[in-house]
Amino acid sequence: MNPYLDKVALFEIAISDRNGKADFHPSNGEGEAKEWDLSGSIRRPKRHLVEYDWVRFDQPISVESRRLDDWCVEANLNNIDLIWMDVQGAEADVIAGGKQALSNTHFIYTEYSDKELYEGQLSLQAILELLPSFELVTQYPGAVYGDVLLRNTSF
Repeated sequence: MNPYLDKVALFEIAISDRNGKADFHPSNGEGEAKEWDLSGSIRRPKRHLVEYDWVRFDQPISVESRRLDDWCVEANLNNIDLIWMDVQGAEADVIAGGKQALSNTHFIYTEYSDKELYEGQLSLQAILELLPSFELVTQYPGAVYGDVLLRNTSF
């Protein structure tokens, strides 16, 4: 038994720029990857369909959506050490709905792609422009996408 499980809570919501309902595009694959579920997003797939032609997207489903700022108030979160933002192209949505929460966040670890894998997906440079108080600490580039660790310089 893991001693930290009592410190973990699951919230079945999508974090975005609005409260209410959002369309979520679940993913699956073909052949040995038929259980693939790591590419779902509230953004419609675009170049993802070309770059990863073995990944399929089911019909969208309606999910509950919350703005990050509102969710943090409800959860009584004032200061955040780290946000792991793996939102498959919806980074702009999270940032737009979380300006206050992000101003109180020390670090963000996020995936990025300079190719528009999902409709409206931002490049790394565009993400950095939306987060002017954050600086790039470490970058893990990949062929189509990569990961970055960002630090809030206002702390």
